[in-house]
Amino acid sequence: MRSTLTIILLCFVFFKILSAQNFGEFPKIERSKLLNDLEILYQGLDKFHSGMYWYTKKDSVDIAFQEVRNEIVKDLNVLEYHKLIAPLITLSREAHTEISRPESVIKKLNTDIRLFPLIITFLDKELYCVKNGSDFQDFSLEGKQIELINGETPATIVDNIGNLFASDGFIETSKYSYLDRFNFSVYYFYYYGHVSQFEITFKGIKEPVIIKPLLTKEIIQHQRDRLITTTKIKEKDLLEFKILENSIAYLGIHDFSNDDIEEQSKEKNLKSFLEKSFKSITENNVKILIIDISKNGGGSEGNEGLLYSYFGEDYQKYKKVRAKTQKAVLDNGVDKPIILETFGYLERTFTYKKMEDGSLERKQWIGPGLRAFKKEPKHKFAGKVYIIISPITYSGASEFSNMMYTNELATFVGQETGGGYFGNTSGYSQKLVLPNSKIEVSIPALQFIMNVSPKIPFGRGVIPHYEVIPTFDQYINGENASLQYILKRLENGN
Repeated sequence: MRSTLTIILLCFVFFKILSAQNFGEFPKIERSKLLNDLEILYQGLDKFHSGMYWYTKKDSVDIAFQEVRNEIVKDLNVLEYHKLIAPLITLSREAHTEISRPESVIKKLNTDIRLFPLIITFLDKELYCVKNGSDFQDFSLEGKQIELINGETPATIVDNIGNLFASDGFIETSKYSYLDRFNFSVYYFYYYGHVSQFEITFKGIKEPVIIKPLLTKEIIQHQRDRLITTTKIKEKDLLEFKILENSIAYLGIHDFSNDDIEEQSKEKNLKSFLEKSFKSITENNVKILIIDISKNGGGSEGNEGLLYSYFGEDYQKYKKVRAKTQKAVLDNGVDKPIILETFGYLERTFTYKKMEDGSLERKQWIGPGLRAFKKEPKHKFAGKVYIIISPITYSGASEFSNMMYTNELATFVGQETGGGYFGNTSGYSQKLVLPNSKIEVSIPALQFIMNVSPKIPFGRGVIPHYEVIPTFDQYINGENASLQYILKRLENGN
């Protein structure tokens, strides 16, 4: 039943997508070459992507590819083609599977293409204007909620545009989060093409506002002209620790990337930062710890386990870590074959074992292994834990959330995580450049299947115990609404 429903939905998606748009003066690519690229894309996803059929069954994927083959009846330019094939990639339902336009498209986008001139944000599913980059000057648009754009609701627009990029499982909040700020303008163009004008209905304003699309440089200039203050908001360190009040501490882990931490944080090293922080927690008799990973999109493997080690007992956190193959040869019979490879010699020899079906599975103890962590820390925390999450909480940060949630070690506040509760497909991604269109697809090689209890529906992220959506004023002032909510609860004795 679910497979049949998926096929019906796919046909509906392609029916919506295939209406003609004007994307500008890009060279046409011969139909035969587009079909050759499509075959390479299919083989890349089918042979190399370890989680391609985790959420979408193979027969549904095959039908979707055949639909696109049938629709390529003439020469297309790169953006017409991109609009056709991007939904095929989103069938992976894995945000680590990324599609990128050629550099020539990006250059033209920055110089010659006229775009939606408002900088926006979504607060939950409500759309707000953050900055006005248009030439409309009758009254201020900043802070106003947008109800319609050219007759379509924000939800309809996201439903359409969301077919052009992947997100994990069935997590809707990720789509809205990804289209934040100027991303909305760019992807609006990728889906709708050139639009002569935007008729925008704002909440509380009787008449629609008509604005014209503008070049990127014009949008930037209009924003500068309207800039009221030059005061810069102080950027947070990637690693934060502070004692608040009444035995409460705040731990902000905004990145798990070792490289980013070394380059951008004054702390330089996550391991030493955590050692110092938890020593201070012990010395100051902290009873309640608030961990903020709402801006953490992941990073270096193992850091999620390092943080978890301060709270839980060691256990097998992954049921399985597998690569579908060591090597995939992609050959459409016309272009030069493309080879995608997963591991180097040492890793595939000592860290992974080859299975009967040709896949490789990670060994229990050697190398990264399957366990939660390697070493018990000196200062473990046994008090009350709150974890702040959001749709940006992804990859390793999402895995940390999954571990804490399944072991019932924390109360979660904020919005649903962007990473799937049951795992993800990431790591050892290979870049596949389609030979004729030059569209680039990043295909992840490792499927991480987490050892979690089925407390959350399949395809969802960690769902907070207390959902907190910031108001526009909280958002624009850089306030941490979830932190404020937690402190208010504690103040009230909850």
